[in-house]
Amino acid sequence: MIPSTPGDRAGHHRRGPAAAAAVRAACIALAFAPATAPAQAAPAPPEPCTSGWVCGWTGPDYTGVASFVSQDMPWYPETTAYVGFNGGTSVWSSAGMWRRGGRPWGWCVTVYNGTEYRGQSRTIRPNQGIARLPASFGNIHSNRFHACPLS
Repeated sequence: MIPSTPGDRAGHHRRGPAAAAAVRAACIALAFAPATAPAQAAPAPPEPCTSGWVCGWTGPDYTGVASFVSQDMPWYPETTAYVGFNGGTSVWSSAGMWRRGGRPWGWCVTVYNGTEYRGQSRTIRPNQGIARLPASFGNIHSNRFHACPLS
């Protein structure tokens, strides 16, 4: 059976506000930690974009303030909890993967520059991201998870 969203997978529970706040705090701490090497374009974000989440950052290359979602969002409230999407310029999907009929499947997420799943869109496969959203795309204002074949 295919779960309805990444947070509904067997053995996984939706993370509550306290867990989301802890993840946000850890990411903010990492974002402001002193760098030990010159900045370079990152192929993948630093932790903690954990399994089942889609993470958005206010800066390119998965830098700045991060926000996290694990379910469909027709719009993001104008709060600091979602600044990584409302004001974001990079996004990563850590949504899950599984095998069905011998084929790999995963939770792809489609992000939209409009609310209610409208406007321009970009689909992101699990364990992939967009390090720099094009200026012509703007910011992410809604997202929807969907099962997708990975091969």
